[in-house]
Amino acid sequence: MKTTTRIAATLLTALSAALMTQTALAQQSSGAPQSLTREEVQADAILAKRAGLDQFHDPEIQMLMPEAYAAAQARYQALRTSAAFAQEVSRIKLAAAR
Repeated sequence: MKTTTRIAATLLTALSAALMTQTALAQQSSGAPQSLTREEVQADAILAKRAGLDQFHDPEIQMLMPEAYAAAQARYQALRTSAAFAQEVSRIKLAAAR
Protein backbone atom coordinates (compact mmCIF):
# COMPACT_ATOMS: atom_id res chain seq x y z
CA MET A 1 0.00 0.00 0.00
CA LYS A 2 2.85 2.38 0.81
CA THR A 3 4.39 1.71 -2.59
CA THR A 4 1.15 2.62 -4.34
CA THR A 5 0.86 5.83 -2.34
CA ARG A 6 4.48 6.71 -3.06
CA ILE A 7 4.03 6.06 -6.79
CA ALA A 8 0.86 8.16 -6.85
CA ALA A 9 2.61 11.01 -5.04
CA THR A 10 5.55 10.83 -7.42
CA LEU A 11 3.22 10.93 -10.41
CA LEU A 12 1.29 13.85 -8.92
CA THR A 13 4.53 15.75 -8.28
CA ALA A 14 5.74 15.05 -11.82
CA LEU A 15 2.41 16.13 -13.28
CA SER A 16 2.46 19.31 -11.24
CA ALA A 17 5.99 20.10 -12.38
CA ALA A 18 5.02 19.40 -15.99
CA LEU A 19 2.03 21.73 -15.73
CA MET A 20 4.15 24.49 -14.24
CA THR A 21 6.75 24.01 -17.00
CA GLN A 22 4.04 24.07 -19.65
CA THR A 23 2.63 27.29 -18.19
CA ALA A 24 6.07 28.88 -18.12
CA LEU A 25 6.74 27.85 -21.71
CA ALA A 26 3.37 29.21 -22.83
CA GLN A 27 4.15 32.53 -21.19
CA GLN A 28 7.58 32.65 -22.83
CA SER A 29 6.25 31.72 -26.25
CA SER A 30 3.68 34.52 -26.14
CA GLY A 31 6.59 36.91 -26.64
CA ALA A 32 5.57 39.33 -23.92
CA PRO A 33 6.88 38.65 -20.43
CA GLN A 34 4.19 38.60 -17.82
CA SER A 35 4.99 41.11 -15.12
CA LEU A 36 3.15 41.15 -11.84
CA THR A 37 2.22 44.13 -9.77
CA ARG A 38 3.40 44.47 -6.21
CA GLU A 39 -0.09 43.57 -5.00
CA GLU A 40 -0.17 40.45 -7.19
CA VAL A 41 3.18 39.28 -5.82
CA GLN A 42 1.95 39.84 -2.27
CA ALA A 43 -1.32 38.02 -2.99
CA ASP A 44 0.60 35.12 -4.53
CA ALA A 45 2.78 34.81 -1.42
CA ILE A 46 -0.30 34.88 0.83
CA LEU A 47 -1.98 32.13 -1.19
CA ALA A 48 1.18 30.01 -1.14
CA LYS A 49 1.31 30.33 2.64
CA ARG A 50 -2.43 29.61 2.92
CA ALA A 51 -1.90 26.42 0.89
CA GLY A 52 0.89 25.35 3.23
CA LEU A 53 3.83 25.71 0.84
CA ASP A 54 5.75 27.76 3.41
CA GLN A 55 6.35 24.52 5.34
CA PHE A 56 8.32 23.10 2.39
CA HIS A 57 11.00 25.76 1.89
CA ASP A 58 13.73 23.14 2.42
CA PRO A 59 14.10 20.62 -0.46
CA GLU A 60 14.85 17.89 2.08
CA ILE A 61 11.43 18.36 3.65
CA GLN A 62 9.88 18.15 0.18
CA MET A 63 11.66 14.82 -0.36
CA LEU A 64 10.75 13.46 3.06
CA MET A 65 7.08 14.38 2.71
CA PRO A 66 6.28 14.11 -1.02
CA GLU A 67 2.57 13.46 -0.52
CA ALA A 68 2.08 16.48 1.71
CA TYR A 69 4.18 18.65 -0.61
CA ALA A 70 2.18 17.56 -3.65
CA ALA A 71 -1.07 18.25 -1.79
CA ALA A 72 0.13 21.73 -0.82
CA GLN A 73 1.13 22.42 -4.44
CA ALA A 74 -2.30 21.29 -5.62
CA ARG A 75 -4.02 23.53 -3.04
CA TYR A 76 -1.85 26.47 -4.14
CA GLN A 77 -2.63 25.93 -7.83
CA ALA A 78 -6.34 25.69 -7.06
CA LEU A 79 -6.23 28.92 -5.05
CA ARG A 80 -4.11 30.72 -7.64
CA THR A 81 -6.51 29.91 -10.48
CA SER A 82 -9.65 30.64 -8.45
CA ALA A 83 -11.31 33.91 -7.57
CA ALA A 84 -9.32 33.89 -4.32
CA PHE A 85 -6.34 35.45 -6.11
CA ALA A 86 -8.32 38.44 -7.41
CA GLN A 87 -10.01 38.84 -4.02
CA GLU A 88 -6.66 38.89 -2.26
CA VAL A 89 -5.27 41.46 -4.72
CA SER A 90 -8.34 43.65 -4.11
CA ARG A 91 -7.97 43.30 -0.35
CA ILE A 92 -4.31 44.35 -0.52
CA LYS A 93 -5.12 47.33 -2.75
CA LEU A 94 -7.86 48.48 -0.38
CA ALA A 95 -5.58 48.15 2.62
CA ALA A 96 -2.88 50.19 0.86
CA ALA A 97 -5.37 52.93 -0.03
CA ARG A 98 -6.22 53.54 3.63
